[in-house]
Amino acid sequence: MNKLFLVLTVLAFSATTWAAPKQVIDTLGSSPKGQFVALEEYGYQSHKHTYYVKIKVMNVWKKEFVGKFIEVEMPAHQPRFLQEARIKAKMLAQEELKRFKIRS
Repeated sequence: MNKLFLVLTVLAFSATTWAAPKQVIDTLGSSPKGQFVALEEYGYQSHKHTYYVKIKVMNVWKKEFVGKFIEVEMPAHQPRFLQEARIKAKMLAQEELKRFKIRS
C-alpha cells in the first residue's frame, strides 16, 4: 500500500511539473492587403516564474518575420501582471504596427 501511495504521489508531482508552462499565440491585426500580420505570443515561464509577451510582424506572402521583435517579461507575483505586460508590449509595438499599417 505504501508503494502504491509513493508511486501515485510521484506521478502527481511530475504531472504538475510538465503542465506548468503555458503559452498562447494570437493575432493582433493585419495590413489592409493582408501581406503583414502581427502575432502576439504570451504566457508563463515556470523556470523563471515570469510572464512574457513577444510581438512579431510576419510577411505572410514571403513567410518570414520582418521588423524588430518586441519582448516584455514581468515577475509572475500576481495574475494582473500578465495583462500589464501585454499592455506594455502593445505600447512598445505601436511604431512597428504603424510602419506596416497593421490594424486590429
